[in-house]
Amino acid sequence: MEIVKIKCSSKDDKDIDAISYCGECKIYMCNKCEKYHSKLHQNHQIYYLDIQIEDIFTGFCKEENHPNKLEFFCKNHNTLCCAACLCKISKKGIGLHKDCDVCLIEDIKDEKNDKIKSNIKYLEEISNTLQESINNMKIIFEKIIKNKEDLKLNIQNIFTKIKNVLNSREDELLIEVDKQFDNIYCNEKILEQCKKLPNKIKLPLEKSKNIEYNEDKLSSFINECINIENNIKEINIINDSINKCKNEGESEINFIYEEQFNSLLENIKKLGKISIINKHSIFDSLIINNENDRKELIINWIKQKTNKSILKFEKIFTMSINGTSCNDFHKYCDNKGPTLTLVKTTNNKIFGGFTPLNWESLDGVGIYDKNNQTFIFSLNSMKKFDMINKEKSAIYCNKNNGPYFGGRDFSIESDMKKCEAYANQYTNFLCNNNLELIGEKGSNKKFNLEDFEVFKIIFK
Repeated sequence: MEIVKIKCSSKDDKDIDAISYCGECKIYMCNKCEKYHSKLHQNHQIYYLDIQIEDIFTGFCKEENHPNKLEFFCKNHNTLCCAACLCKISKKGIGLHKDCDVCLIEDIKDEKNDKIKSNIKYLEEISNTLQESINNMKIIFEKIIKNKEDLKLNIQNIFTKIKNVLNSREDELLIEVDKQFDNIYCNEKILEQCKKLPNKIKLPLEKSKNIEYNEDKLSSFINECINIENNIKEINIINDSINKCKNEGESEINFIYEEQFNSLLENIKKLGKISIINKHSIFDSLIINNENDRKELIINWIKQKTNKSILKFEKIFTMSINGTSCNDFHKYCDNKGPTLTLVKTTNNKIFGGFTPLNWESLDGVGIYDKNNQTFIFSLNSMKKFDMINKEKSAIYCNKNNGPYFGGRDFSIESDMKKCEAYANQYTNFLCNNNLELIGEKGSNKKFNLEDFEVFKIIFK
């Protein structure tokens, strides 16, 4: 806040900065003058100059070169003005309100008196609820801070897991290097043996030259021969190692990683995304009522596939409310554009699908998704399954069926209390014979439905 530097009105103290202003006396006072003044005039209105000078009311017009009393009120600008402000001639700050709706200040007093009463009531109401509002703001702020810290912790946990996997793989490869070199190449032990080889050859050679056949010492002769033969075997083993090393010198053990490494780097560069989820776009579901983490997961999947931001979800069908016949489904869901289907079975399997395509009452027609945006998902395993063959239909429109994804990857049949999930040659989203969608393995499964919902999705 700007402190106003105005000098004292006293002639004796005209060079001293004023600290206050008297509204009745219309004078500025320094610290000394203000002490005397407060003793003489205890009821005067004093304004201290640590506030903006514009906030001090003097009764005179504040426009430059308007030394006139404020006797008029401008309704257009809701401000007091003087005679110079109303001058017909407009120049040098004169006549600023000449074309405005102006009245005498006496004429506006009743209106302002009523206004101040309503303002008092309004301020009292704000005052009564202010503490509650402040407390709510504190709660919201604490949630924001917690969300921020949780988000950072989640990112750190993800990258810690990645680092741990990389470190573990590094250790495995380093151990593998030692094994490969020990198994294939000569080592320092063999090198030391090679250094001793000349002496190993010299010794048996000299013995061989000096040994003599003697009938009387036959056993000793044969023993010397055996020792020499054993020495030669050892020499041959070392010599073979030398020859092997010569051959090994022509080969190398390499670390092959380039293609995987470049792809890994690109994926790491794009890993993760900080996304703002508008809580108003969180949909109202009976199946996953208060599970916003699951709802946000579905929202992120849809945004990733469509590259669009969601404005809102509009629930258009609930089996337990709108009916259990196929006619009911098509009545509420046909030609609605992008939709989310959410299914819950009586054995607590929760899954569903998203498609940007229209549901229609046709006689069994496969509809293709040229943008490959349709997907199905499991909320039990928290997995999304993209189309593995976009040459096949993404959805199947039949007036005698409910929602029907892919090659019957899952479909709600003519009796809409029943659901089937297949994993055979007809599937378009899942690997054959692996029903990750429902958390069970087998050729096909049938379920009784507890409920299912369909939401129309409106993008921004």
